[in-house]
Amino acid sequence: MDTVQKEQQKEKIFKAAVKCFNDKGYYETTIDAIAARARVSKGFIYYYFHSKKGLFLELFQYTVGQYFEQLKKYIKEEKCPDARLKMLISKSSQILKENEDFFKFCLEFLSLGVREPAIRKVMTTFYNDSIETFKQLLEEGVKTGRFKDLGSERVARAIYFLFMGVFFTYFSVNVDFDLSHQHNFHINNILTAIKKNRR
Repeated sequence: MDTVQKEQQKEKIFKAAVKCFNDKGYYETTIDAIAARARVSKGFIYYYFHSKKGLFLELFQYTVGQYFEQLKKYIKEEKCPDARLKMLISKSSQILKENEDFFKFCLEFLSLGVREPAIRKVMTTFYNDSIETFKQLLEEGVKTGRFKDLGSERVARAIYFLFMGVFFTYFSVNVDFDLSHQHNFHINNILTAIKKNRR
């Protein structure tokens, strides 16, 4: 089996696993249930993943990794730092809305990180990668004279905290806002605060 086929088989298992974890939660979900939903044998799943926990961790890492790649490709050709930042937030909102099942699963994943060191480690990597992505965009803006130097890392954290706050609220309450509009409101206000007045 070549690499592409292996990835396709893994994605099939991931799709079934997301549904199962969302329906029953991590502790109540079994490999048998995931196998039944994916219409594969239990042994087939163990061929790819050594345990339910291994599947749980890789599901998050693999899918988030794919989303990061989409975002990077999407903004690659845009040269203006503030336009790139807006595009990044806009595309993130789109990805979130188009993949609600996975992001509901993320709530389960994040909640377990309070007690599970392995999950906390994965989430720390995600946090660091997110901050670094925002930080690079902000530093480009500072270098080109478009942004004030307010401390790129602190501003990157502010963007991350706003994004995660909207994310948690969107999936945990009956929302009274449009996701894209709310994200745009946040990023426009941040850009207003950090943009240099150009005379």
